[in-house]
Amino acid sequence: MTEGSLSRLPRENIPLPDGSVLRRRSLVPDDAFIDAVAADVEHLGEWLRWAQHPPTREETAGFRAEQDADWDAGRSFVYVLTPPDRSDHVIGGGAMFPNGADGVLEIGYWVCSPATGRGLATRVAAALTEEGLRLPGVKAMEIHCDRANVRSAEIPPRIGYRLLRVEPDEPQTAAEVGQSMVWRRDGAGPHSVVQAP
Repeated sequence: MTEGSLSRLPRENIPLPDGSVLRRRSLVPDDAFIDAVAADVEHLGEWLRWAQHPPTREETAGFRAEQDADWDAGRSFVYVLTPPDRSDHVIGGGAMFPNGADGVLEIGYWVCSPATGRGLATRVAAALTEEGLRLPGVKAMEIHCDRANVRSAEIPPRIGYRLLRVEPDEPQTAAEVGQSMVWRRDGAGPHSVVQAP
């Protein structure tokens, strides 16, 4: 895999063990995404630079179009998380994208505050990790999170990642301290995965 593209695309719908589904962003109505983020800006904006204010319809449509183009070109893959049998209700999301290292995909994940504390972020990260490692040319997956984001930093070791380093990074939100924890999981060999609660 090179930074430019992947030779095969991931699944557009990834079912999780609890019945919730990671869906390609374009398969979920814009209104569902807007409603979820707008209702939870204070929580999401603490760690996500794109959630600092309620998204407008125009911004959302523009981002969706960019994300679709990137998906179709094999550059990056944005998902939203929906409950079982509800593609019109967003409770979180995640993404896979190249981070500049050859053969490595980075993932990100988020969960709306009403759905926190149920292990959803762990299940999202685990599902994206497994999906990414199935793609041709992908040798490893990475998770980067600010040292101050304690809840997010608890997830990588649960799903077989090891801490590579802590490096300086420009803070993207007011909560970040500018020290990025870089976690990696290699694609070879079995991995011990702690199940989410």
